[in-house]
Amino acid sequence: MRKFLKIFMPPLIGFTAFFIAVRYSSQYYTLQFDEMGEGTLRSFMAYYRYFGPLLFITGLVTQMLIIVPLWYRIKTKSSLIKLTSFAILCLICLLFAIGISYIIWEKQSGWHHLIKLCIFMTGIQVLYWMMNILTMALLNVRLDEEGDKKDIEPAK
Repeated sequence: MRKFLKIFMPPLIGFTAFFIAVRYSSQYYTLQFDEMGEGTLRSFMAYYRYFGPLLFITGLVTQMLIIVPLWYRIKTKSSLIKLTSFAILCLICLLFAIGISYIIWEKQSGWHHLIKLCIFMTGIQVLYWMMNILTMALLNVRLDEEGDKKDIEPAK
């Protein structure tokens, strides 16, 4: 049950937060499919509106195959290793953001627009992973407390 919660809850909370931000935006009902790829907040919202379920499934698979196993390996390590792991995660987010931004960037818009896209995409990813890690840490504390209570209570 613990592993299931660590696989399901962090992506659910992260994607729910993004869903609420997109859904309750004043622009939600005017978002069009052809607006995706413009490199604006509006185009990101349109992308999320139409591909949210697929993104959630990708988040679950990533959580199950990569993040939870890494979590169990890193959670007992020193603070320096945890901080280094987070820095590596931020670097990976930056590299993915650069790649995605370059793909959707229109050269006519200039380098300034590419840099803004990279910062925006990195921010979205880092925000998601910070929510993910915080959720896993809270689940870890809560589940460990419950496990300790069960170990202390005498069997009836």
